[in-house]
Amino acid sequence: MLLLLYEQGKSYSQCSVQTGPPPPVSSFNTAENSAANYIPPGSNDMNWQIALDSINAVYKPAIVMDSLDNIYYNRIAWISFSKKGEHSGNRYFFYKHEFELPCFNLCGKSYNDENSFCLNLDLYADNSIYEIYVNGVAQSPSLGGVIPLTNPFNPQQTQSEKTQVQLCKNWKAGPNTIIIQVASSATVEGMMAQVSFNPPPPPDADTLTVSVCDGETYQFADNNLSTPGYYYHSFQRSSGCDSNVVLHFDVKQKSVTITDQSICEGQSYMGYTESGSYTTKYTAANGCDSTFTLNLTVQEKPKPDLGNVTAVCDGDSILLSPGIYNTYLWQDGSSADHYIVRKPGVYSLTATNACGTGSSQVVIKNGVCNIFFPKAFTPNKDGKNDYFRILTDYLLQEYHLVIYNRWGQKIFETSDRAHAWDGSFNGKELDTGVYVWYCSFKRANVSSDMKGIVTLIK
Repeated sequence: MLLLLYEQGKSYSQCSVQTGPPPPVSSFNTAENSAANYIPPGSNDMNWQIALDSINAVYKPAIVMDSLDNIYYNRIAWISFSKKGEHSGNRYFFYKHEFELPCFNLCGKSYNDENSFCLNLDLYADNSIYEIYVNGVAQSPSLGGVIPLTNPFNPQQTQSEKTQVQLCKNWKAGPNTIIIQVASSATVEGMMAQVSFNPPPPPDADTLTVSVCDGETYQFADNNLSTPGYYYHSFQRSSGCDSNVVLHFDVKQKSVTITDQSICEGQSYMGYTESGSYTTKYTAANGCDSTFTLNLTVQEKPKPDLGNVTAVCDGDSILLSPGIYNTYLWQDGSSADHYIVRKPGVYSLTATNACGTGSSQVVIKNGVCNIFFPKAFTPNKDGKNDYFRILTDYLLQEYHLVIYNRWGQKIFETSDRAHAWDGSFNGKELDTGVYVWYCSFKRANVSSDMKGIVTLIK
């Protein structure tokens, strides 16, 4: 029974079904039967007809093509006016598909309204898609410049590159016609159509905006989202009326702030008075957990160190290196960051940094300007004569001391003049006795050797 429907004063075309879904998407695929299986080459296409040179020419069933090169995407699904599709010159070919829409979709919206039905197609052509007509209305003005291509008979696009279109306008309740116009140069013409695998959302889709913090996810349909972007899904309802949703998903970054700060001893910063790293967690203005890390350095007031050398011999020198400060003022008015001592005297320094001023002095005396070794020592830990070592204030370039027992066994060896023998061997105290020592050293680029004996007294 045919119905003539009126809604809000508008006359609708006749339709055989009052309410229902559009035709199955597979009915728009080329070279497929009703079971969505490919049909053999040379067969008549079950959905598409073709006319040559004019949109008003006689339409005949399109033919499934055969023996196409590998450059053709999904080459078993192409159709043309013949099995080979061979022709000469530049020509236009028109592919027509006819189908019916009910009066209303499952949401109660008339198919006469824009966006009530959107057909998403991936189209491939040899050579290019020139125009698409929906019920006689050209669609290129609504497709954002997708078609026609520049130089449509010889475009840069190949047979493996698709033209994706979304057709949402000019459909109507009842009979509908879509015509795809192909521009083709010699020698082969063909076209393939399939419903888009990743269609864009329909224009009337609902928009949802969701934000999460970094490290969190959001469930959208079957996906746990963690990457920001736009996502589309058509949610099916039991009534059959799908809900189309475009999700604008944003991931808010956690705030990580690191501050390096220096203060002087006696001061405080954010309540802290000692050097160290201090981390505080808080909720930022965007609602995400964030961290603030303070790297605090407490700088001391100057405490220059002039060392522990207090004697100097003729021909020797002592380097006073007090540390790193902003300014230096020595007893003689010099301002270098070091001072070289070559004779006895009182040496003083006043140093400054950002935190203040500090002073130090050292008294340098005439040293023991010969080389001696004790004849005996008493390692009883009374703080008096407990060690056997070289006795001199000379500055030595090289130094090597070896000690042997009466049987010629080496019991001590060192190349550090500050390292003295405490009268032990392998951690055990030795008995009273006489021991032999050998020493080699270099001073003022002159090498010398000495040897002798020492008595260990318990």
